[in-house]
Amino acid sequence: MFTYDNPVIRFLNKVADLLILNILFIICCLPIFTIGASISALYSVSLRSVRYGDGYVWKNFFGAFKENFKQSTIAWLIMFVVLVLLFLDIRFWQQIDMGSINSIMLGVSYVILFLWICFETWLFPVIAKMKDGLSMQFKNAAKMTIGYLIPYTLVCALIKFVLLYISYVNLPMLMVMFMIGFSTEAYICSFFIYKVFSKHIEEESLGYDDLLYKYEKEEEESKEEN
Repeated sequence: MFTYDNPVIRFLNKVADLLILNILFIICCLPIFTIGASISALYSVSLRSVRYGDGYVWKNFFGAFKENFKQSTIAWLIMFVVLVLLFLDIRFWQQIDMGSINSIMLGVSYVILFLWICFETWLFPVIAKMKDGLSMQFKNAAKMTIGYLIPYTLVCALIKFVLLYISYVNLPMLMVMFMIGFSTEAYICSFFIYKVFSKHIEEESLGYDDLLYKYEKEEEESKEEN
């Protein structure tokens, strides 16, 4: 007999939620200027799922999309301009021949691009979870990018980079990304991101099954015993 507590049912429900979330994300990305709001909504749902379990994907996504639209859109336009400039810079150094200078400048451009990915990894989750002015959101994202470079930033950035690269060189993988890849990547990264957020955001404990705050509670209990 199948019940909602059955592992198979829970797995199928999770897959269904990720499929729906992925579709909503792609649809809301179609006007390029709304990509930022769509990313922040994607992470809002993913972070909520990691913390509290699955819920109303449609309702939570569009609620977050509307709530963070202005801030995340401005943030995305800033990030998009930087990305376009980086792309033009890379194309420029790929097309001219200046010997070793090409390799050096391309290397610098790719390093900056990787830093862009690292920073973007934190920016939109920060906007989704924290309520501050835009300048403070950028500062918080920068602090987390650098402060948690190893392992959280690098792990999440590498997950993004590997999935995007494989999708670029492999058509079947590109199809998987459009089906369920973006939401799955956000969901996986949300586990790492929330481990950092748990150090900066005060939330009520979910009890002794609360994995995110388990270590903090164990430290407090050991201090009380001593």
